Amino acid sequence: MKQKISGCFRTFDGAGAFCTIRSYLETLRKQGVDLLHALVQSFQGKTPQPTMG
Repeated sequence: MKQKISGCFRTFDGAGAFCTIRSYLETLRKQGVDLLHALVQSFQGKTPQPTMG
């Protein structure tokens, strides 16, 4: 899942993208959302949004 070379991410932008995606999925997981379904929806252009609360 992580693309690393010698213990470091390849680029700063790549590390930022990884952190954004990981944070998004962790938020959905904590809210009880099926992550596989959420990813499929995302690739279909229907990205599920976490609830605020």
